[in-house]
Amino acid sequence: VPALEVLAHRTLWSLVFFAVLLGAQRRLAALRAVFADLRGLGVLAIAALMIATNWFLFIWAVGQDRTTESALGYYIFPLVAVLLGRVVFGEALSRAQWVAVVLAAVGVCVLTLGLGTPPWIALILAGTFGLYGMIKKQVALDPVVSVTAEVALFSPVAAVILLQSWHSGSA
Repeated sequence: VPALEVLAHRTLWSLVFFAVLLGAQRRLAALRAVFADLRGLGVLAIAALMIATNWFLFIWAVGQDRTTESALGYYIFPLVAVLLGRVVFGEALSRAQWVAVVLAAVGVCVLTLGLGTPPWIALILAGTFGLYGMIKKQVALDPVVSVTAEVALFSPVAAVILLQSWHSGSA
């Protein structure tokens, strides 16, 4: 199954799941409020683009037998998160935290050298997930509501992908 088709299914089924969850919790009105705020919706659209890129590349990498490279991205991600926290949010690290960061960086370097190939998949996965986290930190929404809005924003694209796939006979 093509990675784009898997991503489209993941998106649409996530929307169904989260919409049912919000409905059961009687919080669908919170989702409607998100779509009424155009500025906030723009921020969530960027977050949706980051997570969709992350999901797609992960799905693609696994389908291409590049699972080790994709896993490395999630080892690199905490370092990206620390870097963004330090640079963007001015968060300070204690001496012990710096030691932990250096040890993690050494471990990631060893793993990267052992890969024997440029870690572009890992870096993109870590970068998109880091940017996603940075964006989400600035959004004052309940996590379930914001994730539901993100998949709702990407759902029209996912529906078109699945319709084209169905039309071409590959679905």
